[in-house]
Amino acid sequence: MLLLVAPSVASAQSFGVQGSAGPTMTDPGNSLAAGVEFSPTSHLTFVLDVERTHLSSRIRTYEDGVTSAFRGGTVTLAAPALRVSLLGRERVGPYGLIGLAAGVSRPNVTDLFPNRVSTEVRAPFAGGGIQVPLKNRVTLFAEARLMLVVGKGADELFAVAPFRAGIAWHF
Repeated sequence: MLLLVAPSVASAQSFGVQGSAGPTMTDPGNSLAAGVEFSPTSHLTFVLDVERTHLSSRIRTYEDGVTSAFRGGTVTLAAPALRVSLLGRERVGPYGLIGLAAGVSRPNVTDLFPNRVSTEVRAPFAGGGIQVPLKNRVTLFAEARLMLVVGKGADELFAVAPFRAGIAWHF
């Protein structure tokens, strides 16, 4: 029906699948994501990723004898996002994204943190990237996000900044 009423809008619609991986920028770690996307126009895309980010534990002792410890851990999230492409999906160009993810955080178990715990989390995020369309509806992309991970009981709060590169296929 949409094809009959507005053929230019209907031809711009697409569905896609994507996958990406990369390091975290502020703390040692890595991030993986896979998802689906729907583009009602060439400039607007709704994305639903499932992502897993792992941060390494670390202990640091300063010159004055003060010791700080970061537990690290794995955060698994369902991350719906809205992505806006300035030049459209068919051209090389930048995009911005914003979303609100939800999932679970499982901190690392170490000698200093021996208890196994699991916490429900929410993570608002924003970021941006660049997309490079190739042949056959395939697009390469690289993006950075800043996510503020908040535990359900407000006892867990940290920032995660994954930088991922990946590939998307639109059909």
